Amino acid sequence: DRMLDMGFEPQIRQIIDQLPNKVQGRQTLFFTATWPKEVQALAAEFLTDPVQVNIGGEDTLNANKDITQNVMIVKEFLKQDALLDLLEQRINPSDNPRA
Repeated sequence: DRMLDMGFEPQIRQIIDQLPNKVQGRQTLFFTATWPKEVQALAAEFLTDPVQVNIGGEDTLNANKDITQNVMIVKEFLKQDALLDLLEQRINPSDNPRA
């Protein structure tokens, strides 16, 4: 939805047009933190038999205040190790003093 707000709908459409169709094996995953009418219209146009998962109320367009977003600047060759470290911290927080 942020890309729509910034005027990127034509570029989104160009990308979708370049992808294989469902018959050719395309699977489309669509994530949005909010669900404004414009996003719903695009989803209805691009998705076939979608499954919608909502966290929180369906009628509210507010971000969940219990979610914390962290940004890590990581060099390309260290990304996999950084991801594995983060997952390990979540799985075994008592084993990791940084958690």
